[in-house]
Amino acid sequence: MTCPNCGRETPAMRFCIHCGTALPDAGQPFDRRRRHAFAADPREDVLHLSAVSTLFPHLNPTHTHRVRWILLASATVIFLVGLGRLVPLSIVLAALLVPILYLIYFFVAEIHDGEPVPVLASTFAAGAVLGVAMSLAFYRVILSQARVAFAPRASYILLTAVGLTILGQLLMLVGPFVLFFTRRRFDDLLDGLAFGAASGLGFAAAQSVIYSWILITGPFQRLGPAYSWALPVIRIALLVPLLDATTTGLICAAIWLRRDPHPPARYLPSITSVPVAVLLGVLGQIVPAVGSALLGGPILSLVWYAATLGALLLLARVVLHIGLIEKARPLGHGGTLVCPHCGHRIPDVAFCPHCGIALRSIARRDRRSAAPVGEEGHA
Repeated sequence: MTCPNCGRETPAMRFCIHCGTALPDAGQPFDRRRRHAFAADPREDVLHLSAVSTLFPHLNPTHTHRVRWILLASATVIFLVGLGRLVPLSIVLAALLVPILYLIYFFVAEIHDGEPVPVLASTFAAGAVLGVAMSLAFYRVILSQARVAFAPRASYILLTAVGLTILGQLLMLVGPFVLFFTRRRFDDLLDGLAFGAASGLGFAAAQSVIYSWILITGPFQRLGPAYSWALPVIRIALLVPLLDATTTGLICAAIWLRRDPHPPARYLPSITSVPVAVLLGVLGQIVPAVGSALLGGPILSLVWYAATLGALLLLARVVLHIGLIEKARPLGHGGTLVCPHCGHRIPDVAFCPHCGIALRSIARRDRRSAAPVGEEGHA
């Protein structure tokens, strides 16, 4: 049949193999943007709030499910440790949870494409080193500018909530920029998303440990209300690392989208532009920091970071979805493979005709293991 969107011939199945459009003959609504089926995980809508399928887009359904449970179980354990007022242990566990999980994902998905050491050194390690350097440089200054009584100083807000957040965001981009100029073969927006997220997570882990050093080296168990220790730990464990990963990943995805040599099917909307991504990333860092400074407390701070993270995750999903749809292309091995999402054997095309996943979003390991004998070298 002829696809009503791109005009090319495609099997009469659920999705066009060239542009990913949901075919009307399959009983689905015709939608060029395909808002009901996220390109990296068609089981979810584009505006479905999910940190895992957004920041870990290479994972197949089984691994996605496992990561969600690992995150939930780990966060629960860390929260319970915080309730027990075991402050040093809870902070260290919180700072390392998401970064370690992402490093595992980095290797499982083989994002480094055979260069694990240079790629990790330029992303995660660079983010961690720069996070340590910035935190140490401003540690005493922040303490000297701390809030007095019930109202924060204007200088404290400008320094910590505006100045340092902008500086931190710029430093998180250093590692990915090194890869951008030294590893030009990484030209996919998914590469940019992964490099930015890794750098942001490394930065967040280092910053959390340095800024909490007094608590880490203090008494192992603290007095006071249990929630006053448990809620900040959740912010350190999940919200801040995921926020740093999302803002940096969003900016890098927009940058790498422009590097992708494949011409877009249509004009890319302004939300995918680099200036808009930078603006959103900077605002995503400033808004929760300023909100927490002006309207602080464990609960309100958690709300500020959670709300901002949710909004940015949705924006990052939109950019990722548009990039995968508008820059669609086959994997390039010319053979056939088994779709890791739905299990059907399919040819080398841009989208699976059965489930609609953009095959560029599957892990390189899955591409090789799914290829039949004699085609592994091309996968």
